[in-house]
Amino acid sequence: MRIGLISVGFPNFRYDIANEYLQKSLEKLDNSNYEILCCGKTLIDEQDIYLELSNLKQKNIDLLILQCGTYSYGSCMMKIVELFEHTPLLMWGFPEPVIEGFYGLPLNSLCGLNMYGSFLEKVDKKYSYVYGKVEDESTYDKVINTIRAIEIKMKMKGSKFCIIGGRVPGFYLSNVDEVRFRHEIGPEIVYYSLAALIQDVKNISSERVEKEIEIMVGEAAKVTTTNEMLEKSARIYLAIQDYKEKNNIDGFTIKCWPEFQELMGCSVCGVVSRLNNIGVATSCEGDITGLATMYIQNLITKEPCFFADLVNINEEGVAKAWHCGPAPLSLARDKETTEYLEHPTIKQGMGFAVQFKMKLGRLTMIKLKEAKGGYKMFIATGEGIEEDRVLVANQADIRFDSPINKVLDTIMANGIEHHYAIVYSEIKDILIETCKWMGIEVIDC
Repeated sequence: MRIGLISVGFPNFRYDIANEYLQKSLEKLDNSNYEILCCGKTLIDEQDIYLELSNLKQKNIDLLILQCGTYSYGSCMMKIVELFEHTPLLMWGFPEPVIEGFYGLPLNSLCGLNMYGSFLEKVDKKYSYVYGKVEDESTYDKVINTIRAIEIKMKMKGSKFCIIGGRVPGFYLSNVDEVRFRHEIGPEIVYYSLAALIQDVKNISSERVEKEIEIMVGEAAKVTTTNEMLEKSARIYLAIQDYKEKNNIDGFTIKCWPEFQELMGCSVCGVVSRLNNIGVATSCEGDITGLATMYIQNLITKEPCFFADLVNINEEGVAKAWHCGPAPLSLARDKETTEYLEHPTIKQGMGFAVQFKMKLGRLTMIKLKEAKGGYKMFIATGEGIEEDRVLVANQADIRFDSPINKVLDTIMANGIEHHYAIVYSEIKDILIETCKWMGIEVIDC
């Protein structure tokens, strides 16, 4: 990712201080994983500013950071609008330093930031801004959040999702308008038929299957499912992995019933668990917006999530999320509780599912929705607490930060679909910033 950084000033203000701020911020940002392009000094001449902006334009930058080192020329913002109409913009203003014996206004940076923001609103150009001291970590956290949000948007635009088999019966909102989805959210959608998958499963060599089963039995503390189900699951897992490598797939959603049970005599919950555990975002039941939700949070945290239904609210206002055994093992509270077992909710125990006690602690529950007027992202934060009962498969009890009635009312009033991605991390700030740049309306509960 290429980032252009320019610091602008004005001869009447202390541009020497602005230049010090630029050097400090360059030192900090040079430690990031991004290519920073900057002339290295605060520019106070209008023509020099124009020249540097033109130079950055030729470099095809992905983000322009404008430091309002001091108050500067109004015309320079109009030049930015002209040259960088479609390039994301982050403005950065600084509080006034207190200088002993100096009674003038050193920078007037906030005034410049304010003025530029009014221009941008007038011409309808999206931007983010940061106002903070150059030495404060919180300032850089906000800068990095914007950088990462743009990076996530770029990665979404270059990604490819695969639907295996379609959606399950009756889950009408698991589908999306593919043209709109690709235009607004980014990923290309391709299809892998169950017929093709079944044929690929048959063609997996016995040697590969045996090696995979050896890996599987060492992953969980207890394995109680049958060898037959391990063998079938290993074949399906390997076939999907092969398809991923051959077709550069970034995430999958699987029509996990009823055909797998009817045609192969198994379920794929354990396969979904294992794919997610290695970082391959995979949603259940053909849910494309569910997959997009998982993939966005995966890009933010680099960790898998719990893809689940909201199934209960108890008398204490604690919500319960549950699913039938697809949770990744890395979310286990204690590895000793992990089990590969016969599927607990499908008749005859077809296939295998994963069961364990889920992590406790801070979490964020999110869901992307394809709405009538655009895409929306539901966000709720809370605490994972001890479960109120024993249940098969995977469950998480959540005490939300907002009153539970508000959470449920928000879900119902906005028609949020019943699949949620639960990540054990505080991602609200960067997620909101990401949604802003992706054009997704936030429903913050």
